[in-house]
Amino acid sequence: MIRTTLLAISALALGATAQDAPSPAGPLDRLLADVHPEVARWATAIRIESPGDAPRFTTFHLGDSATANDFWPASTIKLYTVVAVLEWLGEHELPLESTLVFSRRGADGAWIQDCARTVPEMVSEVFRRSSNEDYTLLLRAVGIDWINTRFLIPEKGFERTALMRDYVTWRPVLYENDEPQRVVVLPAAGEPRTFEHTWSGVSYSKAVGATVLSETTANCTTTAELAECLRRIAFHRHLPESERYTITDDQARWILEGDPERGVVGLENREAGDYGWTGAGAEVFPDARYFHKAGWISSYSLDLCYLSDAESDRHVILALAAKTGEEQVIRDMAKRIYEALRDDTLR
Repeated sequence: MIRTTLLAISALALGATAQDAPSPAGPLDRLLADVHPEVARWATAIRIESPGDAPRFTTFHLGDSATANDFWPASTIKLYTVVAVLEWLGEHELPLESTLVFSRRGADGAWIQDCARTVPEMVSEVFRRSSNEDYTLLLRAVGIDWINTRFLIPEKGFERTALMRDYVTWRPVLYENDEPQRVVVLPAAGEPRTFEHTWSGVSYSKAVGATVLSETTANCTTTAELAECLRRIAFHRHLPESERYTITDDQARWILEGDPERGVVGLENREAGDYGWTGAGAEVFPDARYFHKAGWISSYSLDLCYLSDAESDRHVILALAAKTGEEQVIRDMAKRIYEALRDDTLR
């Protein structure tokens, strides 16, 4: 499997010899050595060759990025909830064109209805403006236990990832972990379905070694797992069954491209933090297609992106993170990698 290969490459690049001497630096270590070395950085790059036929993938990591989840992933992890909700709908044989009605149980035992959103609306807003509200509702729909035990699992490429918290503090969207939840699904055609869940209290972030913000209630992931998630979406139809998410070809394409005729935004946009594009991809591959999900808080900046340039036949997935709110660090890292890709030295 690609994940086994990915980790094997990482071990070769980063592991010690029998005498505990450090191994030679890997390609990204050499390439990014002088790109803001004063800032803590994490990076994974997947070079893709023959993307339209039988794609070949070569993965590179900066330092210990294959396994390090000691940074705040901010909004990049919103992509995980998008795929998760599609898998959850499929598991229950419910269509993408559904409205979700959210309720919570009050102190008196009565259900309090909070809000309702369609799945396409929530997904589109997550990509268009990195909506904290819609990310929170997607997480609230499937629940903390379901997403961590059914989606964020090794079989789907996740070893060091956990989602434990929402990103809002106000009603009616707020997802309080310990409040019983009810989600009524109203399909565009068909009968309503009702689901209820309450968090078990298990700390999935502690189990995978979260170190930033909180060891018990943090969201955490690695750049390797971010990149792998995007690879499984972008190349869904090319992958063996064991590496595919349980979504359809059309749904994978929908995540990538959205539905422009209906105003639904997918990953192919240059909104909400295009750190891997403006001043980076736009300068090196100005005619490329660019798919991305960025993240930012005052102390961390990130971009997860897939750049595909048909004219030069250069294609790469990048997952970049830096311990700074200065987005220029991400731009400079991305541009250096794109230049190496263009010059055929990313090997």
